Amino acid sequence: MTIRTGRVGALWCMFFFCALLFACPTFAAETGSATAPAVPAVPAVSAAPAVPVVPAVPASAAPAGNPDDVLVSVGDKNITRAEMMTEIENFKGATSGDKGADFDSKEVQKKFLQQLSEITLLEKKATEEKISDKPELGVQVKENSLALLANAYIRKFMVVGEVTKAQVDEFYKQNNAKYSSPETFHLHQMTFETEEAANNAKKELDAQKSFAELAKSISTDTFKSSGGDRGFIAISDMDPLIANAIVALTANKVAGPIKEGEKQFLLVKYSEKKEGQVKPLAEVSTQIEKDLKEQLPRQALEKRMAEIEKEFSYKLEEKSMDVLRQPEFKPEDLDKTLFTLGTETVKIQALIPELDQIPPFIRPSVLGGEGLKDFVKQFCHRELLKRYVGQNFDSLAKEYPQVLKDAGRRVVLKFFLDEKIGNVVTVSDDEIKEFYTKNLGEFSKPEQVHAHHILVDAEEKAKELKGRLEKNEKFEDLAKAESKCPSAKEGGDLGFFGKGQMVPEFDTVAQTAEIGKVVGPVKTKFGYHLIRVDERRPPGTVPLEEVKDQIRSKILPQKQKAAFEKLLADLKKDYPVKEYFEKL
Repeated sequence: MTIRTGRVGALWCMFFFCALLFACPTFAAETGSATAPAVPAVPAVSAAPAVPVVPAVPASAAPAGNPDDVLVSVGDKNITRAEMMTEIENFKGATSGDKGADFDSKEVQKKFLQQLSEITLLEKKATEEKISDKPELGVQVKENSLALLANAYIRKFMVVGEVTKAQVDEFYKQNNAKYSSPETFHLHQMTFETEEAANNAKKELDAQKSFAELAKSISTDTFKSSGGDRGFIAISDMDPLIANAIVALTANKVAGPIKEGEKQFLLVKYSEKKEGQVKPLAEVSTQIEKDLKEQLPRQALEKRMAEIEKEFSYKLEEKSMDVLRQPEFKPEDLDKTLFTLGTETVKIQALIPELDQIPPFIRPSVLGGEGLKDFVKQFCHRELLKRYVGQNFDSLAKEYPQVLKDAGRRVVLKFFLDEKIGNVVTVSDDEIKEFYTKNLGEFSKPEQVHAHHILVDAEEKAKELKGRLEKNEKFEDLAKAESKCPSAKEGGDLGFFGKGQMVPEFDTVAQTAEIGKVVGPVKTKFGYHLIRVDERRPPGTVPLEEVKDQIRSKILPQKQKAAFEKLLADLKKDYPVKEYFEKL
């Protein structure tokens, strides 16, 4: 997140959440494990994202100049150097340092002050209209306070001091294998197009023929010029089939033929092995210090969350994991218990809004393996923290007094922007039609293909399924039962797509196959496909009805931006803004 240089998107997100300490990692990011996949973050409450609050910068950290210097005035409100530094430090803390912006730069400070003055304009008008007195905002303020207090609370566990030499030494002692150079083998290889050719070459090697000379004369790969010599290679960098063969060999013994792909057969050997060596501490101490700075805060947070789990008698229902791996949920699935907190039961239904944030087509990769466990863990910990903060609200509010002020500030400004812009600015059907007519070129579409497919891992399996299709089994039923693609639940239906939207091997077949005929197996990087093209549409123009929402989403931010600029201009008439940037 860098300092905003332009205004785009929905106004309350564009201005409020993206400006000045209002955008940061959510609790999901804070609690994710080192190996956790990137999971779309879900705000703790709808009114505003959960943002940690950090202490203001000490006076000694301020740049040269008088802390009481007025840098901007908005009506009768003065923004001093000390206030600017407080807001900058809050922003930097909330965005993990905001490495994209150099806050020592006067230009960055100017932009920051300009945004701060805009927020001040909105706050002054909102105060004049007594928006904070509206009773309907009370619930939002409380929810926002809970979310911000939760993040402020966990934030203190994420702050680590200097890593000591003793910590580095102990970590090295316990984990020196992590800093070892790998075992390597001096690898030699020959490649042939047939298994027969590989076997004949092996017979010659058994008869004491030189590996290097034979490789130069008959091998078909790019290593033949060096006599098949591939140099020293770590096992982890080898193809698994080659690696398995090499570790079972003794020096200068030849393994193979090893089948690689459809038409390649390899003979391999190694002539020398170098054992892995532990790197000296002096060489890796800097890396260890960096690793510890990442691990220690996470370990401290994990320890505290374990204590809270015990305090609330938390118990996860492991069987729920199996339910969540399903592509679709039955109504009775949603009523199953996800976890319990003493006598309180939290159902799977509570997790669905967050699960819906992940597009279905990427769920298998995001939630595969340990991904689902991490996703559920993050959700459960957020729910635990909500209850912990609710139970200790008064004491935490005293510990983080700025939080309550920030919570009210955010809700009030969001309500104000909704009232002035979000609920007022709209896009009419006539505006949509006019945009469509003037920009018809944007809505042209190429020839499109509608196809179904079945995706499996093995060519033999694909051939077996094709045989079953030739015996009149229904394509859609087989796709649902056998395909590993997310489209399986739709009977393998991929809908319409244009040329170039699929991987090349698939695309070539889809663009040329006879309609209604099952083609394949077709090999791609995903596996083996059986493809059935159902329909082709000629090129044309997308109908207006199909793109109305797309056009509206394009026009609306532009209109909101214009309304926002006008709102600021009008506010500056009531509350003149004066800048004293020469004092920076």
